[in-house]
Amino acid sequence: MKISSWRFILVVAAAVSLIGYPKPASAMTVDVTVGPNGNLVFSPSSVTIHPGDQVQWTWGSSGHSTTSGSPGQPNGIWDSGISNQGATFTHTFNSAGTFPYYCTPHGGCCGMVGTVTVVNASPTPTPTPPMTGPPVVTTNPATFIASFSGKLNGSLNPHGLTTTFHFQYGTTTSYGLTTAPQTQTGNTSRNVSANVTGLTANTLYHFRIVASNSDGTRMGSDRTFTTLTATGPPVVMTNPATNVTASSATLHGSLDPHGLTTTVHFQYGTTTSYGHTTPMQSQTGNTYRNIAANISGLIPHTTYHFRMTATNSGGTRMGGDRTFITQ
Repeated sequence: MKISSWRFILVVAAAVSLIGYPKPASAMTVDVTVGPNGNLVFSPSSVTIHPGDQVQWTWGSSGHSTTSGSPGQPNGIWDSGISNQGATFTHTFNSAGTFPYYCTPHGGCCGMVGTVTVVNASPTPTPTPPMTGPPVVTTNPATFIASFSGKLNGSLNPHGLTTTFHFQYGTTTSYGLTTAPQTQTGNTSRNVSANVTGLTANTLYHFRIVASNSDGTRMGSDRTFTTLTATGPPVVMTNPATNVTASSATLHGSLDPHGLTTTVHFQYGTTTSYGHTTPMQSQTGNTYRNIAANISGLIPHTTYHFRMTATNSGGTRMGGDRTFITQ
């Protein structure tokens, strides 16, 4: 006996109500630390997610932003604004694509950039990766770039085997120069680096990370940086304060005098107008060095702003604003 159309519809509806519709996969949140321990990086600098997932940035130090686009060229997709340690910012990615981003104060000068890659979910489950295998490497942006030196950076997962790595660098993609080999073990990704010296001023350099273990050799992609001119305005970065008490603190910064005799000091106060300065210090040379100054006479339980300022015959430069709270 045939079932009439309306009875068929009722049967289907009842079955759906009992079985239920398939539930979509739940969205995932990936965490990225902004400026961990005062370092001018995003950690991790590259993440891969699926449409509907979100990235949450957490500030590990003050005076940074996460801004979509390339340094000096924001594209308006998101902008956290400059925030301080402990702040968070979340953005949901609804479409596949590659989304570069950077820190407004430090993306251009110091290579503080990152990438979010959004790929469509695989229709089949991803097999569990083997416990051991060839190393996994990523070439990250160079930092602390001076006239004759720089710091090469990368990410490395030894993939469960004792792994040696080094950086290749030179003025072409033939490289020609290598850093000293270093050894890593374990099964987690970690940031690695090597300092290079003896570079030529105002020159474009290529570099990449290379890692080897008993299962193979892997090379990161090529990146570039340009060394500074032999002389010029100072390069400054304000670093986190330490030894903070109810009435005192130690202020820190990084300085490259850029080949000229440079005077440097810190401005500090309860607002970004500052109002107080530390004694002048004099520095020379073409390499980055740590600068510190002790301050006292502060008010307990108060937020203080500070930044480093440096001057030479090439000009005056100021580091980003940072804050600390007295005890």
